[in-house]
This record gives sequence, C-alpha cells and structure tokens, in this order.
Amino acid sequence: MKNLRIAALTIAVALLAVGLTVPFETVLAGSNHHLNFKSFDVDLPGVTLTQALGINSEGDIVGRYQVGSAGHGFLLSEGTITTIDYPGGISGTTQAHGINSEGVVVGLYTDHGTIVPGDALRTRGYLRDASGNFTAIDFPGAENTFAIKVTPTGQAVGCYHHQGSDFAASGGGTMHGYVYQNGTYESFSVPGTMHNGITRHGRIIVGVWFPTPTEFHAYKVEEGDYQLLDIPNSISSDARDVNPSGETVGFFIDSAKSTHGFLLSKGEFTTIDFPGADVVSTQARGINPRGDIVGFYVSKDASGVSHTHGFVATRDKDEVEEK
Repeated sequence: MKNLRIAALTIAVALLAVGLTVPFETVLAGSNHHLNFKSFDVDLPGVTLTQALGINSEGDIVGRYQVGSAGHGFLLSEGTITTIDYPGGISGTTQAHGINSEGVVVGLYTDHGTIVPGDALRTRGYLRDASGNFTAIDFPGAENTFAIKVTPTGQAVGCYHHQGSDFAASGGGTMHGYVYQNGTYESFSVPGTMHNGITRHGRIIVGVWFPTPTEFHAYKVEEGDYQLLDIPNSISSDARDVNPSGETVGFFIDSAKSTHGFLLSKGEFTTIDFPGADVVSTQARGINPRGDIVGFYVSKDASGVSHTHGFVATRDKDEVEEK
C-alpha cells in the first residue's frame, strides 16, 4: 500500500518497549443510532452454527456454518445459499470472511503443513471470483495466511505469520497485516497486527493488534497514520470492517468479560448487542456502504446449551441518508 508512511523500526521498537504509546482516537460512549436486527441461520440439514462475517453493497452475505464438527463457507445472495469449500483443502475447514460488489469472496481454509520446521497444519487464504474460480492467497515464506476482506478493486487484506504460538508481538512478532492484489503482497510494518477491513484504494484499514497472546486492541490506519482505537469500557477490542464513510465495526470485551459488538461512526460510539434476555455475546463482523451490519450472537437456552446465529442490523432510512 503506497501511502503507508510508518517508520517500521521506530514504531515496532516503541510498541514492544513501552506498550500502548501510539495515539488513541477519541470516541463517545453514547449514541443515538437505532439498529433494526434480524436473526438468520443457514437453512440446510444438520446446521448447528451460523456466523455472518461479511456483506457487500448489494446485501450479499458471506460467513461460515457448521454441521457437527465440519465447517463450511457460505454465500447468501437473494435468498439462495451457496456452500463454499476450497478445493483440495482439508474437508470441513473453509470459512468465507469478505465479499465485494463484484461478488469476489475471500476467506481461509486449513491444509497440511508444508514449511519445515512448521506446524502439522497451516491456514491458507483464498480468493473466489463470481464464477466460482479460486486463487490462492499465500504470503511468500509464511506458514499461515488469513484473507479477511476485499475491496471493489480487488485488494484483499488479512495477516500472515509462522508458528501458531508466535503471532503476538511478545512471542516473536511474525504476524503482520498485509495488502494483496494481483499476486503482489505488501506487508505492514507493525508486528502482531492483522488487517481486517479496507476501503477502496486502501485509504483506511482497520484491524487488531496483539501485544501478547491474551491481549488485543483495535486499530486504524488512515492515509498511512497508525493509531489504536479507544473503545469505551473495553479491556480488549477488535476492529473487523470499515465502509467508505469510515464507519467501523467490531467487537470488544468489557471488565465483566462479556463480549459486545460496536459501531464507530463520525466519532460516535454505539454498543451492538443482539436483543434478548438469553443472548450472552454479540460480535459485529462486517459493514457495507449503506451501513448495514452483519455479525453473529450466542444465546443460551433453558438447559444452558449455547446456540450461535447470524444477524443483520440495519438503520432507519432517514439516518442512513444523513450519513
């Protein structure tokens, strides 16, 4: 990405040596945003889990569903579900995380390890075009590559790293966010980072930074300037997508260890919790140019069994027009 103006060594040393020293974006704890929620599940035999992970400008949704222990990616378009499984990967490991306005999907799957020394299994990214043809996204020399979101112009973002234990900055720092397009990869300089969302031409990128394996914080890179996002009442946070207006969604964990989604729009912060007394956690994972938000929530039934469902949250028409 041409507009990254970070001095790699200076920033990396500062983060590792003194912790959260980069600027925080100021956000407000209250909001007037009104969200209209709709729950949905992949309507196929035996499905026990549905997660909505990305949405495009046409309202097409991608994510993952599970049948028993096997997971599959899916595309929901005009009421029709299409299963996405990467050909040649380990069966039951595909996920679909992002989709652009051209119908291009990005995601990840599990394969057998091929880098020595390395883990027995590795994660690899893919790009699937609207005709169903797959292209591997595999950062050169890395053991694991995640592909999370994709722009209308075909730029994909995610992260790459080596051993599963050293993705955090304090554990070796081999994980970095990247931008991919047409076979070319550009690495982000800050260790422990994962790019999760990107606007057209890469003007804004959002993601999550792992200073340690158990701590994570949302960040934004805008016109090359990197900063952590100060999410109110959070002990950990993760930014998962951004739309052309700069609206950012993700999730955070509060001091009570509860997980909530969030929307950050024009400096205004909104907590996203799927309504219902039985809901125990919510994550927002994708947002489109209209401001439609997708994600998933977990509920517990009377016997204490957890159930995971996808959701779509929309805003009132007048509010979207004023955006």
